[in-house]
Amino acid sequence: MYPAPCLQSIVAPICTYSQVGNAFYVQQLFGTGFFFNTSGFFLTARHVIEDGMHNASECGHRLGIFLMTDNPKCSLTAPIIEFEFADDPFDIAICKTDYHVNTWFKLERRTVEVWQDVATMGYPISTAAQVVAEYQVQQRVHKGYIQRVIPQERLSPGSHPDAFELSFPITHGLSGSPLFIYMQSHDAVIGICVGSHKSRVVDYETVIYKDEKVEAKETSVRIEEFGVAHDVRSILDWRPACLRGRSLLEASA
Repeated sequence: MYPAPCLQSIVAPICTYSQVGNAFYVQQLFGTGFFFNTSGFFLTARHVIEDGMHNASECGHRLGIFLMTDNPKCSLTAPIIEFEFADDPFDIAICKTDYHVNTWFKLERRTVEVWQDVATMGYPISTAAQVVAEYQVQQRVHKGYIQRVIPQERLSPGSHPDAFELSFPITHGLSGSPLFIYMQSHDAVIGICVGSHKSRVVDYETVIYKDEKVEAKETSVRIEEFGVAHDVRSILDWRPACLRGRSLLEASA
């Protein structure tokens, strides 16, 4: 059992990789996963696993989660042994590894309203870099608030479960990261970040006539982007086969 020496031992990037002998080489970042119990189970977004598995199959690679140990110069690759998807329209997946760690994340049923302070942490693609033969990703933390509680089917376009609209964006690579409330003794997970929505707002539009035949138009457009997290409280009673009869809530540390 690892004692959770650093953030990347609990919240880590999900990547495809190749193996040569005992060496592992990261190929591509697909998202973020986080451990919610001490038995090797982590949660992420369903599309992260789907996209990663598809890429791994096409390229002859494997998909795993990349962690840090108590030795800062030594990373640990944990292959995904088993995974299962929540029913539609949830973009949520549970995965099993042989890596066991003491985690401070706990799934909870809590009352959540607008203006609730929340945070997330994960690995946006903007932090990824190829350094010589080494692929590096850095963690980024976002803190903000819930600016809208979204009922099922009320987020367009597409089909959605209960969800949260966030005051910060969820960029590529942050999908699968935990949306949590800081509770001092632990972090209470209330959602799983799945992506961002954008809206285009025209602030003003002015038409200027230079002469009878020429027209000039000036337009000011504001692009608004907000993050979306699926409400994990809605499926705490889900009993995936990999949990052998236990619900998510019962399996949470």
